Amino acid sequence: MAAEPVLRDHLATCGRILAMQGMLGLFGHVSVYDPGTKRILITPGMGSDKANLRPEEMVPADLDGKPLDPAGRPPVEWPIHTALHAAREDALAVAHLHSPYATLFAIAKRDFQPVTLQGAIFSGGVPLYSEAHLITTPARAMRLVEVIGSKRAALLRGHGIVVAGRNLAEVLYASLVLEDDAKKSVQAASLATLGFISPEECRAFDAEIALQRRAQRAWDYFSRLEARWDRQPATGKSELFP
Repeated sequence: MAAEPVLRDHLATCGRILAMQGMLGLFGHVSVYDPGTKRILITPGMGSDKANLRPEEMVPADLDGKPLDPAGRPPVEWPIHTALHAAREDALAVAHLHSPYATLFAIAKRDFQPVTLQGAIFSGGVPLYSEAHLITTPARAMRLVEVIGSKRAALLRGHGIVVAGRNLAEVLYASLVLEDDAKKSVQAASLATLGFISPEECRAFDAEIALQRRAQRAWDYFSRLEARWDRQPATGKSELFP
């Protein structure tokens, strides 16, 4: 695991990229966990300026959600992050987002299924946390852990999404792919019945095998775009697969 200054920098960068993409704003937060120190770093919560996040603004906490710096407090839904970090060795990074298109699947009574080859990383589907409330307690967070199981993401009914991954690049890429697949599903549904990518086709595409390489390339690409973004709302968004 990288040193804390590097994790702080990467977490702030991830937050700014998601803000640039219109997926992180008034609400939403991202975290990274260091199993060596058992410390979590999480972006500040509601009302913080996600487009201008700085490394020193990242909030340190332990696995019980206790702030480790009196200057900052974790967002109210910190249990989402602590529960997943504690339960899964592969959940070293977690994002809770109110992504516009993916959230539609948390509202509509319709299961999510991948419609693009890149969406094959969600071949097992995206389960729904069916209770309509904020996840502000460890008990609720444990129910989320049960719902998401070993899956990469979950939908929160009437609320948003949660994405888990082995690092921030993977979480960023998976979040972007989920939003892109959801958007294309909504758009294509106006043309005809959706043609889903089957589990067999997903396996043949080997999306999981290439995931880390794809995630790093996406990270590098969007980091370059974010570095020259003017930080104004709705001005920097770039399509993942135009």
